[in-house]
Amino acid sequence: MALFQMIVFFSFFSSGLISADEWSMTVPQAVKQNVGEDAVLPCSFTTPYTSYQNITVVWRIKYPFEGPIIFNCLSTENPSDNGQNCTESIGHYSLAGNPRSKNISLRIKNVSFSDNTQYFCRFELSKKGDTYETGTGTSLNIQIPQTLESIYIRTLPSGEQFITCDVKGRPPPTVTWIVPEITSSSLVSVQSDWDRASSSIPANQSNINYTCQIHGETGLQDLSIYYQKRSEQEQQIPFTLFIVFVVLSGAFFISSIILAVIYKIGKKQACDFFIFLLVTCVCIVAAC
Repeated sequence: MALFQMIVFFSFFSSGLISADEWSMTVPQAVKQNVGEDAVLPCSFTTPYTSYQNITVVWRIKYPFEGPIIFNCLSTENPSDNGQNCTESIGHYSLAGNPRSKNISLRIKNVSFSDNTQYFCRFELSKKGDTYETGTGTSLNIQIPQTLESIYIRTLPSGEQFITCDVKGRPPPTVTWIVPEITSSSLVSVQSDWDRASSSIPANQSNINYTCQIHGETGLQDLSIYYQKRSEQEQQIPFTLFIVFVVLSGAFFISSIILAVIYKIGKKQACDFFIFLLVTCVCIVAAC
């Protein structure tokens, strides 16, 4: 029986010649879905019967007719009679369609990479021999959205600096450097994993915005970072530290003198000394 169904499926459905009086099943070859989202695997069928009491829906994975069953449910004419409800959403797998409308699509909640496999739908009517199952199945391809994550300056132990852009996606997107314009691919260093990648170029131009760009599913994405030549930065930082050092050293020196004077000459003489020191400082400032 299974062999006969497969012959019917490949002979008629693939060529679009199935009539309304024939068994058939319509499924897509593949469905793409981002990780963490809900996926729906469409499956509709036709049957020569115009009415039927019970419909058993079966979904299996990996292999047609013999693969492990992951979901099945029974749709009756009056679900309230026995509590059956084939369209009720329960667990990781649930029915997304209505069997009474010849739609037995499957919903998979919060998909992960473990759901990345081949799926086969099947329906069984009241009579034991009235069954039909897809022989081609549907591949569920789990993806990671392509995203431009970050841009930053990377310094090697040798002191050489690079501008690096990190991206993620499955497959990882290709990074294009907009500014500066890269004329030689040998200047670009790429490190890639199965869902992440980094693109780096030498930081050999000063005082410009380095910009990288990708073409993601949602359109163009770009990030920029301003790069200032490291030698200029090094000149500014030591000068600032030098000023701070001079001020702190001077304050420490003056404090030491004051404490020494107080200890040596006593309170009254110390007051006279402070007045003398203040007048001296004022004269020096005025002379400058």
